[in-house]
Amino acid sequence: MNYKICTDFPNELLLKSGEPCVSMYLPTHRLIFNYKKDILVFKNLAKEAIASLEQTSSNRDIKPLIALFKNMEDDSDLWNYSLEGLAIFATLDEMILYRVEKEFQPISIVSNSFHIKPLVEHFQAIETFSILALEAESYALFIGNHHEIKPMVLKDEIETTLSGVLGSHHTEDYQTHGVYGGASDGSTFHGHGGRSDEVELDRAKFFKHVDRFVFEEISKALKLPMILVTRKEHHADFRKLSKNTFLIEDRIEGSFNDFKDEDIKLEIKKINDQRFSFLIDQAIENYGNLKAKEQSSDQLIEVLKGLLTSRVDTLFIEKDKIIPGKIDIESQQMVQSDLEDSQTDDILDDMIQHAYLIGSKIFILKKDKMPTTSGVAAIFRY
Repeated sequence: MNYKICTDFPNELLLKSGEPCVSMYLPTHRLIFNYKKDILVFKNLAKEAIASLEQTSSNRDIKPLIALFKNMEDDSDLWNYSLEGLAIFATLDEMILYRVEKEFQPISIVSNSFHIKPLVEHFQAIETFSILALEAESYALFIGNHHEIKPMVLKDEIETTLSGVLGSHHTEDYQTHGVYGGASDGSTFHGHGGRSDEVELDRAKFFKHVDRFVFEEISKALKLPMILVTRKEHHADFRKLSKNTFLIEDRIEGSFNDFKDEDIKLEIKKINDQRFSFLIDQAIENYGNLKAKEQSSDQLIEVLKGLLTSRVDTLFIEKDKIIPGKIDIESQQMVQSDLEDSQTDDILDDMIQHAYLIGSKIFILKKDKMPTTSGVAAIFRY
């Protein structure tokens, strides 16, 4: 038995239930000299989990998991490359980890389903973008978010420079005709054969090629919102001719190559946060508008019924709210329990898990951002 470091969310393991599920969260540190503190916190959380398993799963073999916990204590690679937080999820057969740029409060829970609310809150606000880094005579493509950006690797035969794209089709410098607002791509170029006119016409051809290739071969496949990163003077020209429906209005002005890594991530974070804030406001407004049509509700039983019948389009959960108990899928009922029981499930975690299984949108919100005071709400599909 070994662990796997994940970046995809939610991993399919997190949607499992009905067996001992260990959920552990702890704060970690990027600085290597702090790793001993992190290991100590981990050891204490692991002890709590083992004690719970010994109490609730005495008929199961937990030795492989205990051995893995011990190996993790001594795994320098695990602790030397930490971010701000570590989330650990394990059954008696497998384990996954998430390193994230979010500090967690230390917690160890063993129950019949995973405690994923803190991780949902982290990942819900992260949008992945395709990024077009456009220069006057070249382009590059990236994929990522405000935490990580990776270059897209294109096939060798894909031309990414103006000279490679146009080849022998460069505009000749002896051209004597002018184009005044009549270009088929909507761009306007002026002149009668000067060098600057030749450059502008070639650039328009190049931009049009880039737009067509990116839309047809990249955007349609990935279906991700695309951010254009280019100098201020190129934004208008490219957008006039672009047919890419995934190109968003939010932009980053400047040459991609001139940005430091942390600076380009900061620009992406600004775009990400604005879009997420708008998304929440839109969902809350939609919730209010549908209330009169009985297509939204803040009643726990109604929301639960909606989840079990796959009617929930959007689920709102209050961040710090806990409803002790679990959902019994077979009887399609809630089974409430005592909050003082350290091994009790959280009904809201079960609801989140089920919402993922039926493809609902999920928002974990602070109390003052919730559309209701009940701690849970939903918009129904019909």
